[in-house]
Amino acid sequence: AALAAYPELGCTGGPYEVADSWGVFDDVLCPGKEETFTFLESVLSEVIELFPSEYIHIGGDECPKVRWEECPDCQTRIKELNLKDKEGHKAEHYLQSYVTARIEKFLNDKGKSIIGWDEILEGELAPNATVMSWRGMEGGIQAAQMGHDVIMTPTTYCYFDYYQTQNTDEEPLAIGGYVPIEKVYSFEPAPDILTEGQKARILGLQANLWT
Repeated sequence: AALAAYPELGCTGGPYEVADSWGVFDDVLCPGKEETFTFLESVLSEVIELFPSEYIHIGGDECPKVRWEECPDCQTRIKELNLKDKEGHKAEHYLQSYVTARIEKFLNDKGKSIIGWDEILEGELAPNATVMSWRGMEGGIQAAQMGHDVIMTPTTYCYFDYYQTQNTDEEPLAIGGYVPIEKVYSFEPAPDILTEGQKARILGLQANLWT
């Protein structure tokens, strides 16, 4: 929707259309353009005025790098920052880390802390970020071991837009999956693989219901 309204903030310049179905889309904001950060900071400044909470969730999940790989502005930014492929991640992953860290600093300076989905672990994790682990528990475990706060919300236990029965013929439309209530109640968000100090980093859990 942001790109449909402000196509100049994308890598290709559009035109873009507002999505009318579920999915992950290649067209995302262009971090090679300073105008993108002006836009993000403006939106977040309004969010801060509206919501007095300590935390602001900035997302960070499901961000394809296809456009960034082909975008002259993004590639210029990558060269300016001397970002390289390393440790199993491409330079574009570190470009997203740059975006996350830059937005975190902006929000920290305003007395706010960020939460991001576990994809923000890919590359370099922003210094003060809280990680919300949805693609299993591994991301949350990694973040806790790194000394970061964590909210556990794995799809396999906490996604309430999954089916709650295997007989789905007469059920409302769900995104898929199968999470019965017994499995939800069995969830232990602080696994024993963590030390007691690391377990203290698990702030809690969240159940997700996407509409």
